Amino acid sequence: MANLLYKLGQIFAKHKWKTIISWFVVLGIIVAVLGVKGINFTDDIKMSGLKSLDTSNKIEEEFKQDSQKGSIRVVFKSDQEKGIVTPESQAAITKVLAEIKKSDDKIESIANPYEAKTISPDMTTAFADISYNVSALAVNEKSIDKVKDALNGMDDKNLQTEMTGNVMITPMDIGGSSEAIGIVVALVILIIAFGSVIAAGLPIITAILSLGTSVGIIAIISSYFEMPNVTLTLAVMIGLAVAIDYALFILFKYRQIIRTEKNHLKAVGLATGTAGSAVIFAGITVIIAVCGLSLVGIEFLTVMGLASALSVLFAVLSALILIPAFIGVFHKKIKPQKEKAGKKGDNIWTKFVVGKPLIAFLIAVIVLGGLSIPFGSMELGIPDNGSKPKDSTEKKAYDILSDKFGEGFNGPLVILADTSEKGSAANLATVTKHISGMKDVAIVTPPMPNANGDYALITVIPKTGPTSSKTTQLVHDLRSYAKTADSKYGVNMEVTGQSAINIDMSQKLNDAIPVFASVIVVLAFILLTVVFRSLLIPLTAVLGFVLSLTATLGFTTMVMQDGVFSELFGISTTGPVLAFLPVITIGILFGLAMDYEVFLMSRVHEEYTLTKDNTHSIKTGLKESGPVIIAAALIMFSVFISFVFAPDPMIKSIGIALGFGVLFDAFIVRLTIIPALTKLFGKGSWYMPKWLDKVLPSMDIEGHHLKDKK
Repeated sequence: MANLLYKLGQIFAKHKWKTIISWFVVLGIIVAVLGVKGINFTDDIKMSGLKSLDTSNKIEEEFKQDSQKGSIRVVFKSDQEKGIVTPESQAAITKVLAEIKKSDDKIESIANPYEAKTISPDMTTAFADISYNVSALAVNEKSIDKVKDALNGMDDKNLQTEMTGNVMITPMDIGGSSEAIGIVVALVILIIAFGSVIAAGLPIITAILSLGTSVGIIAIISSYFEMPNVTLTLAVMIGLAVAIDYALFILFKYRQIIRTEKNHLKAVGLATGTAGSAVIFAGITVIIAVCGLSLVGIEFLTVMGLASALSVLFAVLSALILIPAFIGVFHKKIKPQKEKAGKKGDNIWTKFVVGKPLIAFLIAVIVLGGLSIPFGSMELGIPDNGSKPKDSTEKKAYDILSDKFGEGFNGPLVILADTSEKGSAANLATVTKHISGMKDVAIVTPPMPNANGDYALITVIPKTGPTSSKTTQLVHDLRSYAKTADSKYGVNMEVTGQSAINIDMSQKLNDAIPVFASVIVVLAFILLTVVFRSLLIPLTAVLGFVLSLTATLGFTTMVMQDGVFSELFGISTTGPVLAFLPVITIGILFGLAMDYEVFLMSRVHEEYTLTKDNTHSIKTGLKESGPVIIAAALIMFSVFISFVFAPDPMIKSIGIALGFGVLFDAFIVRLTIIPALTKLFGKGSWYMPKWLDKVLPSMDIEGHHLKDKK
């Protein structure tokens, strides 16, 4: 591998313009295809294998419904007492609904609130449901704009209008401004690290080209496969961060090599062959980790993992192809890394960690342990419109409906009752009465039978909102009562509704965490055992990963659920932690943590192989690999944390988890706990049974096979 990369690095640097132009041609083709296909992401997060989802599908079949069709709920609110039922308001609302119906042939029907009686008890608020004859995905921006345009003049009639529904009313925000902030901060860090604007700019340029290519392909694929919009956001986050880091590693190595090697082509080959090997290993590790999300058995996580893997793949390719090419263009402007005065001595951090390893270890464990405490009370949930940005129309509509119709109105529960058994239909009224008397039930509608009379629907409005723990308990209580309804009254009950589906999704994701985490931990141990020919080094790496993971999830719980630092991060609504966040964090943080473990400990291992001096090897690793790990981690942090400025709380939570996860793992685990434990264990850190050493494959990620070329 090292020899192949050595040759490829020289080829790309020698034929620099052909290489760069070829990449731009590929990117141009992708943009052209994207212009034809468009972007087709969805707000929905779906999964199969849920009883509540099966029940929902059965309702569609038995009651001839189609939940895939688009719908918009327009909310009208008057500030005047009983203002929604005045003749002026009725005339204005009826007129605007007629205009909306006439403006778009995709609209099948509109339920007038005065006919459907969808008016709040205080008569200040009403809503109209717009039903489309096409799927929610087919209700495009043009159709939504027609509704918005028609509603624009309602303010003049003292009527506030807001919109919600299963279509994408607010355009998707993948964090464009957030990306810009992350890139600017990354550029500043690179300028400090390299002392050169040109050298600092190369990782940024390659990252942007890499991201443009991978994101373009993902967007094209969205035309053929259903993808939640958070898929693209996650791919952008990871792709941008690792693309900058991988380019940084190769460029950093190149600047070290040209201190002694004056032929820039040979230096590029050596840098690509050595650091490039580590980049490939790091990239494969991250790709395996994110593809491992498919092991959870949840479709949208599989899609998110594969999309992220694609962005990481192009990050690796851009580092191996474009960095050598750009070095070929700017090699005269890229200066060798300078030896700083006094660099041969140990810095303060190295003296502390290696000189007092037990104290360093204990302090680090106490810090991570303290941050992990909130993890024990973490609650998981699926975001709804109540967690949207406070200035979005969906959030405003949610709040108005919650205030005027009750908190549970935004998350009704639906009960499908099988009344095919003899006598069950007569007992259904008794069952409905029992349900209405249950704790935290606000309203129960009379049973609505289907055409055949063998099924009936009962709608239950909880007293609490969709993400409330009381609503979750009500779902469990209804399912418990279903056993009584079946055995005593012959009524078979199944509970569904979006709230019930979200609760089941959260539970399935929660159940997947231990299995997925176990697979990741075992994988990490095996990979590191092969790389470092040691048992203790992989063990400490895995335990360190577990510590940084629990600290990360604890900190995220503290912010997103408990509201600590919520104002600092611009979080207006607290609630359960995003249900799939722990699984995503495990997969991605594992890949990034192993990157830093390899970049640090491979240098320590290389030095120990030469000197057999454990203390000297640790100091050398911290001195030579420490600075690049610090720069890489700060870049990762700046990219991830910049997404906190995105308006969507779901994106904020991912940014917080990944940003602080990288920070905790790089600085507290990799640069503190790992070297401290390696020092404490002494030569035992490198113990490996001879029989195991013989059977394990050899992996050269340091480019030892290139020694004859140096």
